[in-house]
Order: sequence, then structure tokens, then C-alpha cells
Amino acid sequence: MKSIFINSIGVKSGKSLLAWALGLIFEKEGLKVGYFKPVGVQPEVVDGVLTDHDAHLMKNVLKLKDPYHLICPVVLNHDTIFAIFRRKVGSVLKEIEDSYRKLSIDKDIVIIKGGNSFFEGSIVGANGVTLTKVLNTKVLLVDRFVNDVTFVDNVRFIKELLGDRLQGVIITQVMPEKIDYVGNVVIPFIEGDGIPVYGAIPEDKFLGAISIRKACEVVAGEVICCKDKLEELATNYVIGAMDLELAINYFRRINNKIVITGADRSDLQIAAMETSTKGIILTGGRYPNSVVIGKAEEKGIPIIVVNLDTYSTVERLDKAVVTLDFEDEKKIGRYLELFREHIDVNKLKKDFNINR
Repeated sequence: MKSIFINSIGVKSGKSLLAWALGLIFEKEGLKVGYFKPVGVQPEVVDGVLTDHDAHLMKNVLKLKDPYHLICPVVLNHDTIFAIFRRKVGSVLKEIEDSYRKLSIDKDIVIIKGGNSFFEGSIVGANGVTLTKVLNTKVLLVDRFVNDVTFVDNVRFIKELLGDRLQGVIITQVMPEKIDYVGNVVIPFIEGDGIPVYGAIPEDKFLGAISIRKACEVVAGEVICCKDKLEELATNYVIGAMDLELAINYFRRINNKIVITGADRSDLQIAAMETSTKGIILTGGRYPNSVVIGKAEEKGIPIIVVNLDTYSTVERLDKAVVTLDFEDEKKIGRYLELFREHIDVNKLKKDFNINR
């Protein structure tokens, strides 16, 4: 049995998309695939069983037969965290290792998904560095490109932490204007350190898109018009809290957006509707006036009223964009296109010794 441990430096790197894509690719090649999430941090109850959101998603999209308690043996919900702080829960490494061994039986390849960083899981003695040793696996580092120096610093630091357990790197979310620079300068430099790089995936706004319906759900909002437009996708969201003239120029520069503002700013709401806006979220629990509602119905732009403040609304939207869901099959289709175009899959399989 072979394994790939996918981990990153931080959030929004694309680990879930990569795990989903690799699972589909390996399945199509006739391999029996397993998925393992040692420590879950997005608790979810499915059919009365506590599990992790990623475990629920992957079990279904990859049609896995393994029970949830093997796919994700440790879930950090409120009760578990409270028990940890009362020192009633110690290291969970034995439980993780036992589950992994059972899940690995009869599998050709197990995709292991780490946390939001190599340090996540330390609270229960199961951070990424420790897990690579306990599970005896090699790491595929996937991380988004912020800038050249930061990215190289991150890769070299992880190399120091993991040594030979760092098998290779995939770079994600590279700005289109930086693709050639990354390919001609950054990648050769990293490979000069003896670290294989399998490719760089360009930034794609669609992969970070969120439907108006999902945005409404995550902020627990009430849709007051244009309910037939909730499947529209927004690739940006902006806060409207400035002078009207500044706001108009700002709104014009950003396409396919959700505008978050207060109900008392009808001027900003109407201005936003004259630009490329997919939805408007009004914070503070107050409703817009009839003029605004009429304009929204004319333009086909849903208005959502939430009881949250602006900061909490943005925080929830941020988390929703990071989290894949069942409705994101279109995203995985697009990601697979980019993956096959920009990633050397054969080199990756050879380095991880994955055979049909």
C-alpha cells in the first residue's frame, strides 16, 4: 500500500481540491483508493455519527466504504476541546495509527490530508511532522504562491522539518502574470535544493467562487427578493462602508461580487446594483426600503438580511470559501482541467511509487 500525505503552510492552499482530484484520477486508473483525515477540525454529525466535514465529503464523492471512525478517528468538537483543556485527553497517536492500519487494508493508495498547517493537531500530540513519522509516509506539500521569497522560505523551512519525508511540491494560486516567472526562476531554484516540483497551478477566480445560496446559508440570512437567482456564483465580496463617490469607483472595478453593507446605506446598495453585483448582504438585522427592493427585483439581485455584524459576516464567508461542499462538482471539474494541464502527474506517481 502506498500513501500521499497532503499538507501545507496555511489555509486556502487547495488541499481539499487536490485530495479530491487525486482520488478521482487514481480511481479512474483502477486503483483502490482510501482517504484518511487523522484529526478533524470541522465537526459534523452524519446519521448520528460525529465526523469531520472533509471525511463526510470524501466518503461520498469517492464512494468509500470505510466507516467514518476509521476515515477520521479524532474530531475536535466543543466537548473534546473542553476535555483537552481539563487534561482529560492526552495523545491520540495510538488511536490514529490503529485506524490508519485498519483503513489501509486492501488499499492501493491512501490519501492522507493534513491540517491547515504542519502545526495543527499539536494540541493532541498529532501535528503534521509527528504524523509523517508515525504513519511512515511521504509528504506532498501544496501551498499558494504569495511571493517568491516567502514561498521559497516556506519550502526550505518545511524541508528542514521533514528532511527526506518531503517528497515534492505543488504550487497553487499563481497570479497569471507570474506563471512564467515561477516556471523559469522559482521552480528551478527549488529543484536546485533537491526538492521536486510537479508544477504550478494558476489562480482561477472560479475555484474561489461561492453561490449566493451557500453564502446565505453560512451567514444564516433571510432572502427577501430574487430567490430564483440564488444559484448565481460570486467570485468576490466587498464591504460597502465608504463615501458614495469612492464606492461607485470601487464597485465598478470588481466583478461578480457580493456587497456587504448596512441597511441604512441605500445609496451604496443602489450604486452596487448598477455594477456587476450578484447579491447584497445587509448586516445588523434591518430591512432595506421599498425603493431598494424594487431596484433589486428589476436587476435580479438577491438581497439577504443577516443579524450578524460586518466582521462576523466576512469571517463566515471566508470559511465557506475555503470549505468544499457537495455542490462544488463544477469546481473539481475545473480544477482537474488545470491540474492535468499544469501538473506532471506521471512524475508525481513515479516519485510516490504509485503503480496501476
